Amino acid sequence: MVLIEDITEQEAEREAAEAAAKLAADKAAAEAAAKAEAATKAAAEAARQASASATTAVPQDAAAQPEASSSDAAGEGGADGAAVSSPAETQPPRELTDLEKEQLAQAEALKKEGNEMYSQGRCEDALGKYATALEAAPEAATQQRAVLHCNRAACHIKQEQWAEAAQECSAALELDSKYIKALLRRCTAYEKLDDLERALADAEKVLELEPGNSAAGQVAKRLTPVVVERREKLKDEMMGKLKDLGNMVLGKFGLSVDNFKAEQDPSTGSYSIKFQQ
Repeated sequence: MVLIEDITEQEAEREAAEAAAKLAADKAAAEAAAKAEAATKAAAEAARQASASATTAVPQDAAAQPEASSSDAAGEGGADGAAVSSPAETQPPRELTDLEKEQLAQAEALKKEGNEMYSQGRCEDALGKYATALEAAPEAATQQRAVLHCNRAACHIKQEQWAEAAQECSAALELDSKYIKALLRRCTAYEKLDDLERALADAEKVLELEPGNSAAGQVAKRLTPVVVERREKLKDEMMGKLKDLGNMVLGKFGLSVDNFKAEQDPSTGSYSIKFQQ
């Protein structure tokens, strides 16, 4: 009996030692992981600050075209010298390479030529110049590329090419989803295309980003009742078609949808269907 008790005590001591060793190892591993995570965050923050402080873009044109005047209902004004948008990027753009900076400088020069052509009413020439600038601009220069697409949209609007204008604005918004002028120009194009649902959605997006935007406010005020009326009309048309379909099926049994009445329960808001002769 004594031998068994001795062996049991030895095993207990060994298990306790192993448990203590495992606990110490786990604690050391957790501390090492925490230190590694802290170091990673510190390095990422340092890289972010360095990237944010770096100059990655060409300065705005000194002779950029003026912003849209108050008579421009939805941002149909002149071509942009620089992007006009809220800071959409949650992460700072990476610094351009020397080659990309040279490419961007070339694209900015081409854009400036396009702006001059636009101001002279030479929209087709401006479209070509902006297209060449897009070919020259590096993919990493997302905001500059967004401006070029939006400038092409301005040319299409000037020529009343509404579908093409909407496409160019959409391309700009893929690069900068909070680009106010692109949203306003696409809103104009959609309204001209009688796509009032999308036009209203763009106006409401602008108001979400910039609540005091008067152009978007006027569009939303004008389009909202029209869109609501169209929705109601569409709903009535759909209900009429469903009723015709129901009557076609029920007619084979000598019935119609008029034999079925929907009644709402005021306490729950749910509906029940009741049959009536």
